[in-house]
Amino acid sequence: MHRSAVLRTLHWTTTGGGRRLHDLRHTAACLWLSRGVDPGTVQAWCGHESIATTNRYLHFLGTGADQAGLSRLNEGPGRPGGAHDGVGHE
Repeated sequence: MHRSAVLRTLHWTTTGGGRRLHDLRHTAACLWLSRGVDPGTVQAWCGHESIATTNRYLHFLGTGADQAGLSRLNEGPGRPGGAHDGVGHE
């Protein structure tokens, strides 16, 4: 699919929130790697010539402490240990 068709179909000017379309590829690669997809497979899916390019995404996954913090945030408002909505909290 051509880039302009994707942008038009997704109504990217209103739904993209200032992000680049390439950011979707970056997010997908990080999500696949974080869920245990083999880096070689991610390399093929992204069309990277070198595994070194794919491996650059690994640093975005962070340390165990980073992942624990993100997991806690992703539990959501109102859940034990989750983020608050910010109303009345400092």
